[in-house]
Amino acid sequence: MKFLKNSYIRAILWPGLLGISLSACSALGSFGGETFTLEGELPANFSLKAQAQYSVANECNGRWQAKTFQSNFDSAPHQYRFKIPVSYRDGLCEMKLGKVGLFIYGRYGDKDWQQTYDNGGLVIVDKLPEGAPAFGEDGVVAKTAVCSWWFQLSKAKSRRGEISKLLSCKGAGAYLPVSELDQKTVRLNFEVDKQERPYLRGYWLKTQRGWKPCTGRWETKFEELCTEPPQFRAFRMSGRECTVYPNCTE
Repeated sequence: MKFLKNSYIRAILWPGLLGISLSACSALGSFGGETFTLEGELPANFSLKAQAQYSVANECNGRWQAKTFQSNFDSAPHQYRFKIPVSYRDGLCEMKLGKVGLFIYGRYGDKDWQQTYDNGGLVIVDKLPEGAPAFGEDGVVAKTAVCSWWFQLSKAKSRRGEISKLLSCKGAGAYLPVSELDQKTVRLNFEVDKQERPYLRGYWLKTQRGWKPCTGRWETKFEELCTEPPQFRAFRMSGRECTVYPNCTE
């Protein structure tokens, strides 16, 4: 009789427990699933890393988290495409996208030190700032960032007097309204300015043959402010002794 009684109780309670369990699973899965696409074109010898940062959106003791997306270098112009969550659930914590940091990497040689980067970012907002581009009817917002190479003489002891470069990218970011972000596309293309410039203004003189680094009263191992009349110094590039950049010889 006791066995029959317990079986009867289980028969009554099981459908209810199953319903509660399914409801809980449904609630857990209700937050998240929203994504947007970040895509575009990269120049040859460039790569891109996107680091999406998330904060807790409910009464959970979780900390902020990050998801990283990265493309590879390629010797030819190439495309990248990342599908980035707008929100997701980690256990009981509801994680909501706060921003996406961008790291634009460029290389100008085959050595480790001949690689550098600049920063950009996608800022998640409740309302677009005035003048910021909005998503079109096709669900796309498109921008182009222009990256410039700035050259200088390296100050590192192991390669002092050798040409090194810094990267500067303008327009590498956008404001994105969080309420409109799901299933949208951010198309961010990167281009390279064909004109390279000295990092230190007034330390190189532009001639018909190219840029020449000045030396001055101190005659240091680095470029100095150009004097009148200008005096020039030699430098090294890819193992060669040079007098003008980028052609090396005049």
